[in-house]
Amino acid sequence: MCKIIIALANEDKEEIVRLVAESGFRSRTMNEDVIYKYAKVSYDEDNDELTEGKHIQMFMEDLQALDPIDEMPQCYIMVGRTSVMLRGFAHALRQSRSIAKAWKPIAESVLQAEESN
Repeated sequence: MCKIIIALANEDKEEIVRLVAESGFRSRTMNEDVIYKYAKVSYDEDNDELTEGKHIQMFMEDLQALDPIDEMPQCYIMVGRTSVMLRGFAHALRQSRSIAKAWKPIAESVLQAEESN
């Protein structure tokens, strides 16, 4: 997850798609644009440009219709829920944020600590 957060913060679409697939995410057609959008909306941010002006729930339903999720790492579900909840709170305060950019220093620190061990 740390590597996905860093790739999202760096806006590295190719790496995001690769890491999400490597994590065990599987969809029917593995459409790279859909995988990227799933990751952005689940773990990073939502804005009118990304969601095409749709409410996040409607946007996610549209993604599901385009390329249904067959398998998702269970340990990532709560990360996505937390990200969406924090962003919802920020939107209510008119303070939209990129969760990935906020979490990037933490993710880098965790990876560095793991490399040291």
